[in-house]
Amino acid sequence: MNRNKLKALYALAMLICFGSSLLVFVMAADEQRIVSGGQSDANRLSLQSLIAQGSGANKHVELTDFFLGKQYVFTTTLVQFNEVYVPMFPSGQTEDARNLHLLLWIRNDRNSNQPLIENQQQLDEFVAGMNRNRGSVSGVLHSPPTTVRKLTADAYPGTDAPSLQVLWARSFPAQGSANLLWGVLGVCLAGGCGFCMAYRRLSRRSMED
Repeated sequence: MNRNKLKALYALAMLICFGSSLLVFVMAADEQRIVSGGQSDANRLSLQSLIAQGSGANKHVELTDFFLGKQYVFTTTLVQFNEVYVPMFPSGQTEDARNLHLLLWIRNDRNSNQPLIENQQQLDEFVAGMNRNRGSVSGVLHSPPTTVRKLTADAYPGTDAPSLQVLWARSFPAQGSANLLWGVLGVCLAGGCGFCMAYRRLSRRSMED
């Protein structure tokens, strides 16, 4: 392999490693934030209590006494279902903007603690089942992005969008999962630095020749 092709290969590998580092850093920081903001045991309380008193220091909660609304919030329209935000209301209250303070965030990923949802029909069946059985749902409290706040306010005009929270229906992570991501980040950075040094050495040799 000639030097130009080898330099191009090193440059590509370096970009891949550093690009992967950025992605892994975001994942690791998010996982660490969740671990640091909660406990392995969920704080069990009613939705009305959460609205009135908050969750305290533990963002890992198990909610009871609620029902799910029918105006789902999708951030993107995709052929394959990926995620949805479902409005939650305290039991005994009406489904309107005044009583909307929390969304149930369901993502089809490895961390989800809910069944796989692949289409609108399955989502409707899931919501109907939750409303019929009136059990509980656990997850991690999270701040929704601006887009979700706006879409929710559009679906329920008059919603207090700044006060909205989401309950991310996911299993609570252990510190080990965050540590693993930090380790992967270190490997990516080391690889990127290694390819960068190899690229610079090869460049110097080309200039000397």
